[in-house]
Amino acid sequence: MITGGGTGGHTSPAIAVVEELRRRDPQLLLQWMGKKNSMEERVASQHNIPFRAVPVEGWTRIKSPRMILIGMKLIWSVFRAWFYLRVFRPQVVFGVGGYVSLPAIWMAQRMGIHTVLHEQNKRLGLANRICASRASCLLLSYPDTVGEFPAERAKVVGNPVRAAFMNPKDKEQAKEELGLAANVPVVLVIGGSQGAHTINEAMDEVVHTLHKDEAQFVWGAGKAEAIQMRLRAENATASTQVHAFIDDMATVCAAADLIISRAGASTTAELAVLGKPAILVPYPHAADNHQEHNARAFETAGAAVVLLDKDCTGDTLTRMIRELLAEPQRLEDMGRASKTLAKPLATETIAETIIELVHGKEMPV
Repeated sequence: MITGGGTGGHTSPAIAVVEELRRRDPQLLLQWMGKKNSMEERVASQHNIPFRAVPVEGWTRIKSPRMILIGMKLIWSVFRAWFYLRVFRPQVVFGVGGYVSLPAIWMAQRMGIHTVLHEQNKRLGLANRICASRASCLLLSYPDTVGEFPAERAKVVGNPVRAAFMNPKDKEQAKEELGLAANVPVVLVIGGSQGAHTINEAMDEVVHTLHKDEAQFVWGAGKAEAIQMRLRAENATASTQVHAFIDDMATVCAAADLIISRAGASTTAELAVLGKPAILVPYPHAADNHQEHNARAFETAGAAVVLLDKDCTGDTLTRMIRELLAEPQRLEDMGRASKTLAKPLATETIAETIIELVHGKEMPV
């Protein structure tokens, strides 16, 4: 059973592991437990994984009467999780984080079912912190992960990425497929699965300041603002493609010379596997500020430049893009540094860990 979700940073690693497990065992039985009408439900449906819903909500950090309702939903979700687990009888519950994973993991641990937790970020999320002490195995993405956990049952495996990112297309081929000019640098702008208002507002100025020979942009503006940003970019001085959502992210990333992005776990893992230089703009309201922790890890390695959300203006972003594109050697060095953070065997290692638990083998540390 898979549990967790809320964002692409949680669902993408889960799907990468599902793909690998299915490759190894086509008869694999799966279920996904998450929140109804959520990203994880849509992802599960797209990949033909039966979905089981719980009504859990994220815990509010502000004291209010609503805390009583949230607490009642959490208790009811735990009972629902017990029922789903009792009926499905999984051999392993794989938790990918997010508050929605808590009921299934907590109950599975008390039913004697193996639980494998994966932490995508540099700081342990709340659900993983609560459940880490009783987990069969805790899989980490960073060697210096922040948070308390049983070190003897933890190992660093990295963050799983989908197969398409492991074997990317040649840059020139990718540019040709996307209708991009071969001799102009490509800047990919992605604000996460929902888009990023701060980045969008800054980009509105950037594409009207840079010239067509300086850069061309592929801009994932998110569903909420895509139409508005597409209209604003109609008279841009730089060639600009605006998308609500980019389906073939692997191809677009392959074409990019520089990537501007939030610092979610899945995005940073994909940057590392592809070896791409980046300007990272961490989302300031992420739980435990985990996106800034992720971004700083890339900055420390020399793989990215960090631009805080409060400082992300059109002028600042334009200057940073110009400076980086003017130094091809620096971009190349940043790309190599990004590669050093990659864990290309993460997906296979997680799949093997799950299989070893199923067959009663001791987890390799």
